[in-house]
Amino acid sequence: MRFHPDLTGTGPLVTDLAQDLVSVGDEVSVVTSMPHYGRKGIPAGYKGKLIHRSTSHGVEVLRTWVYVPPSPRGFYRAVNYLSYTFMSVVAGILCDRPDVILCVNPPITVGFSGWVVSVIRHAPMVFNVQDVWPDCLEIIGQVRNPILIRIFRWLETFIYGISARITVLSQGMKQNLIEKGVDEEKIAVIPNWADVSYIEPCARNNGFRRTHDLGDRFLIMFAGNLGYISVLEMVLEAARLLKNDPDILFLIVGEGNAKRSLLERARALDLHNVRFLPTQPREVLPQMLGAADLALVTLDRRLGLLNVPSKIYPIMASSRPVLAAVPEDSEIAHLVKRTGCGVWVPPEDPSALVIAIRALSRDRELLEELGARGREHAVSQYSRQRITKKYHDLLREVARTCSLR
Repeated sequence: MRFHPDLTGTGPLVTDLAQDLVSVGDEVSVVTSMPHYGRKGIPAGYKGKLIHRSTSHGVEVLRTWVYVPPSPRGFYRAVNYLSYTFMSVVAGILCDRPDVILCVNPPITVGFSGWVVSVIRHAPMVFNVQDVWPDCLEIIGQVRNPILIRIFRWLETFIYGISARITVLSQGMKQNLIEKGVDEEKIAVIPNWADVSYIEPCARNNGFRRTHDLGDRFLIMFAGNLGYISVLEMVLEAARLLKNDPDILFLIVGEGNAKRSLLERARALDLHNVRFLPTQPREVLPQMLGAADLALVTLDRRLGLLNVPSKIYPIMASSRPVLAAVPEDSEIAHLVKRTGCGVWVPPEDPSALVIAIRALSRDRELLEELGARGREHAVSQYSRQRITKKYHDLLREVARTCSLR
């Protein structure tokens, strides 16, 4: 599980949720690893400790030592997961006895840690599915070893079975679990959210553009986790096709397992119309999103029902139009079409992406209209206050009705 200061993956979501639960009177302890994602090691302030205990905005935070892998693949990544699995059990036992435990997946191994702590501390567990593992790993080829796949499959079935409730992000995810034999009554669909009071519409020619010398070019932004499921090679190919258009610039913001290969590919193609930036501080997020003319959401064509990129909700809150290169059966495609917050194109199709970019870059009025629709729906349907209350109500219900004490 990630937590502030981790700015990618589930870090911001877990941080928001924990703080909101504290704000309504709950006592919250978070077990997480020491900051290491996208870094070469654990920061100096945490080194030499197995568990670092602190308080952040009323949340008790226990950060555990974790093995930092030199490579995001294979054996090294497995050791990273195993180290956190073991240490998170230790940290979970050190917390005050909880009324309910919430485990955020991925990785799915956190479910095993949660189960051990739930048995020892006599507390029911809620399992939050952000990505459907191991399906996603198998599809994108991150796990090929048949023995390891069988272990993950067994672990998935086991965790679904022992969880008091399971939360998923979409109806597609829910259907996936039902087809695996999970009781429908056990599953709650709760989407992710945006902090609409913090992320508000702002001028495109703002301080972020000036700081990074982005000029007045038509800016297409991808911001978030640079993982393999985002298939950003397709975006680089679209940039190659638009290489001779001086008015269009691609900006890719973030860290992740695929970043090194993306940088190498951009250099090999000599893409002067593509810029990369590291993950940006939360303080600049509203201006960063507002600096974009068009915001990209991409997803591997095979993951339509298994993944819901949460970056779409802050984009909508910023009143910027979405260009969604995602499977047609995905939650993101349905959301874009249902709300009218952007344009959908087939995934992994650079030519379709280029056609959409050229058309949208010439229609400022349409861009503003799409962005306004996104903002409207973000405020009414996907606000942080609205969604975290659903978690609060669910956790209270589970603590009340499923106590193991």
